Amino acid sequence: MKNKLKIINILNKNYKKILLIVLGFLMALMILEIAMQAAGFSMLYYRDYKNNKALKNKSKYKVMCLGESTTYGLYPKDLQKMLDQKYPGKFAVIDCAVPGTNLENILKDLDFNIPKYRPDIAICMMGINNELVDFEMRQKPVYPVNCKIKIFKLIILLKDHIMASFKRKTEYFGKKDNSEKQHAYELYDLKRYDEAASVFENIVKRNPDDTDSVIFLAMIKYYYLNQKDSAYRDVLNIVQNSSKSDFDGRQTAYALLIDYKQDAKSRRYFADMIINDKNAVLNCHTFWLLKDFVTEEQKDKLLKKISEIDQYLDQYYGLIAIEYMEKKNYQEAAKYFKEAEEIRLKHPHARTYSLYRLVVKKLVNNNIKVVIMQYPVRSIESLKEIFRSENYFDEIDFVSNENNFKASLKIMKYKDLFIDQFAGDFGHYTNEGSILIAENVMRALEKYQ
Repeated sequence: MKNKLKIINILNKNYKKILLIVLGFLMALMILEIAMQAAGFSMLYYRDYKNNKALKNKSKYKVMCLGESTTYGLYPKDLQKMLDQKYPGKFAVIDCAVPGTNLENILKDLDFNIPKYRPDIAICMMGINNELVDFEMRQKPVYPVNCKIKIFKLIILLKDHIMASFKRKTEYFGKKDNSEKQHAYELYDLKRYDEAASVFENIVKRNPDDTDSVIFLAMIKYYYLNQKDSAYRDVLNIVQNSSKSDFDGRQTAYALLIDYKQDAKSRRYFADMIINDKNAVLNCHTFWLLKDFVTEEQKDKLLKKISEIDQYLDQYYGLIAIEYMEKKNYQEAAKYFKEAEEIRLKHPHARTYSLYRLVVKKLVNNNIKVVIMQYPVRSIESLKEIFRSENYFDEIDFVSNENNFKASLKIMKYKDLFIDQFAGDFGHYTNEGSILIAENVMRALEKYQ
């Protein structure tokens, strides 16, 4: 009987301990959830804070900038500075871009942004996250070989590539799912690397197959926490188990492996793995990541694979054009720029441009002046063509970033204007690139003076 009572007492004590542990764990989860929700919304709140601050200036014209990561936090801030210097108090620039967004979401967001900000003018540089080209028939590209160009160190590109990739995947920062990841990204942006790594470690413990988290954790370990060997082992496991991850994740992992292995033989070995990956959908980003470290034979194989994918064909020609620009062979560059533009003119993606027209129509119907701007390097003609039959065509201001960027590429290196090459002929741009765009937009706005 005494033994039974002892056992019961022990069990009661253990149950109490277990109950306290469970309650403590649930309480910790609640606190963490509240913290993560707050962090998840912080980036959008920060954007709205800046926009609201701009509105308080009671400027004569409110300029709303629409777009994706190539707009968010980039040229709008430079545009505001330029306008303040030349036309103080006349313009308030509102940055309504969202990294990773697309035309469907830009259209939906107008129902919120128009009544909130009541803009007078809208600057539209958008659509790159939608498909721009739609082929009915396969077109065989002209395939040049042996383009030899040097680029800057992979370490800079890798960090920018990872950030751009994750921004596209986390289109709305406040979504309830992925809130823990959002918290980790926020900590990373605040340069709190130890804390960001700790959050990612918890995610990976629960889900070892979460490739995005494994790679981001490895990147933090590698570049900020001096744990290169651990990072190398983590990403090596990813590329050796291709079924565990999508190709985007493995592509970034390969890049880190190449950076870790400084000898040419090892770099080319990993480059060969990515080129021959059965599940690979090779694109311009792949070429950008690898072209400094591959043999000419590997480079030719990589370019050939990219050229075989219809949806990337205009980007492929743009990529080749940029290669020739870097070699200062402007005649060949012009030929491939023309090839890329003809594809966009002859094979526009119907749904994409239908959405683009719906965005512009909603702006026009709300008496908002519309400025349609093309991405850097590209011709404005393919955008003009989709609006030519609209009755409001003459009311649109079209802004080209073709000539100014091509002229700059003749006196500057590509890396001086762009931090990556995700779209083939352009990528996310540097401060210098941002200023070029802002200057173009300001000239378009001067007519309102």
